[in-house]
Amino acid sequence: MSVGNAIWLLLALPSWYFPSVLIPFEAGPLTAIPAIGVISLVIGVVVGIIRPKRQLLFFLIPAVLSEALVALAGVFRGRVADAASQAILLGFLALQLLLVSYLIYRVRNARVAAVALGVFSLSYAFFAMFIASMAFSDVWL
Repeated sequence: MSVGNAIWLLLALPSWYFPSVLIPFEAGPLTAIPAIGVISLVIGVVVGIIRPKRQLLFFLIPAVLSEALVALAGVFRGRVADAASQAILLGFLALQLLLVSYLIYRVRNARVAAVALGVFSLSYAFFAMFIASMAFSDVWL
């Protein structure tokens, strides 16, 4: 197990995700999904600043879970069989979908900001899944 790989992926995920807004369609969905997420994050933060609700801070949880997934994948880099990694990734996606849906439901008075932050959270989760998938198998694009 390698803690160095976990730290590397913790830092790499945002550094690969956020610049995609500069090249939104260069690699098709691989860059378009994060670009939409970054734009949604900006919208959610701006609306959240204009109409602040403390409940919007709970949208940090899905991002932290995405970071935890890539850290886990970094620790087990190249050591997880494809079938096992698919189960982990699908479970992660299901958890993220449920969590984001619940958070959007709970933030009634700031629905626009919640939906925008939810779109960001899910796009960040999809990107984290993509990175984790490559790390688990140690096969990189």
